[in-house]
Amino acid sequence: MTHTAPVHVWLPDSPTPVLAGEFTHDSVGPVGRFRYDSAYLAARHPPLAPDLPLRSRPCAVTGGHGIFPLFMDAGPDAWGRHLLARRLERDVSEVEALMLCPTDGVGNIALGEVTPERQRVLTIDEFINILSGLEAGGQAQTDQEEQVLDAAQNGTSLGGTKPKLTVSRDGVHYLAKFPEQGDSRWLPHAECAMLKLADACGIRACKDPEIWHLSASRAALLVRRFDRETTPAGVVRKGYVSAHALLRLDLAMPAPADTLHYGTVGFTPQGLRKSYVSLAEGMARWCGGQEAHREERRELWLRIVFNALIRNLDDHSKNHGLLCEAMAKQRWRLSPAFDLVPAAALPQNPALSMAYRYVPGTRRGRQPSPPRLVTAIDAEELVAAAADHYGYALEEAQEALQKMAAIIADQWRKMMSAEGVPGEEIRRFETTFSFAEALAT
Repeated sequence: MTHTAPVHVWLPDSPTPVLAGEFTHDSVGPVGRFRYDSAYLAARHPPLAPDLPLRSRPCAVTGGHGIFPLFMDAGPDAWGRHLLARRLERDVSEVEALMLCPTDGVGNIALGEVTPERQRVLTIDEFINILSGLEAGGQAQTDQEEQVLDAAQNGTSLGGTKPKLTVSRDGVHYLAKFPEQGDSRWLPHAECAMLKLADACGIRACKDPEIWHLSASRAALLVRRFDRETTPAGVVRKGYVSAHALLRLDLAMPAPADTLHYGTVGFTPQGLRKSYVSLAEGMARWCGGQEAHREERRELWLRIVFNALIRNLDDHSKNHGLLCEAMAKQRWRLSPAFDLVPAAALPQNPALSMAYRYVPGTRRGRQPSPPRLVTAIDAEELVAAAADHYGYALEEAQEALQKMAAIIADQWRKMMSAEGVPGEEIRRFETTFSFAEALAT
């Protein structure tokens, strides 16, 4: 089956999208092709990303779903897919999800027709009014009412999906994050505290997170969207690429030799794609110069350390990304840090989701042994990794690690308490933060 969809992009300082080109997807293969629109090229608008340079001939992508990873970032998450499938009363393919989902995905790209219905964002007041009506005995009849019901009560969402919703307040767009079934009711409060703690540690984290109290026993985390900016002309958008997309982790199959392929990661062996090391090196093409790349690698290491110290073991490739700060110059930098959640229950050998260092094997005859991936959380390995891959001197990295551990050890309880987390819940995290406290002594 073949699908064809227009690709729209929000250019800097404009709240209205323009047509960038056309994406054609053939499920046989599968293979996708994107061609820039001739008017977009004639207007000398900037490329969508470094991996999609301006040219008149189409660019093809094979492997995985046959969809450009940058486009996949614009699509719905698991919860959004669930809502879409339920509304259509059938399963939806990846391409259909991109064409039919609301255009509130991350970044500045949307596939399909950009209709007012797809662009609608509820205000906080509208959300509260709908929720009040539902709790008074009303039945969810519209898409918006079902979204509110799912988000606030998690009443019909599938297990394992994280309810999220974009809402606006005074013209500013926020991401509201709700606990899923089985989560602690204090999860939003803990995450809010960690975002503020990251900021205290000098990390570029989401600014001004807050707790949105829906009732005496129900709350959500409210975070200002970093890929949206409110201007006198309206809400404008910034480009975004996840680490998952940058590393092309969905494109597992090689392209035929005669295909103009989107590209493969050439800076590290295939097996090392999903790692902080690969991300640190892969950012070079996006960050606009050697010095800018070094700055982002150093920032990335700080986030690795912070995740290790708070035992955030869900630091997967979709929880990191680059934000486009200057589209015309293709200047990208790490987006503000997000999804910083400490693990209350630790496995026997805590490890980060992505490897932060690899040590090449010794040579055996003419064949090197496979590199050793390092994911286990170890202070010495963290410092060594800083010097190996992230632009630090050893002594500088050691000092930065100690300083961050001291800040976390001193403030984690205070910050959780300030967000309303009760004492008995705070005590559940004492083992979680024992690593930081041991390093701080």
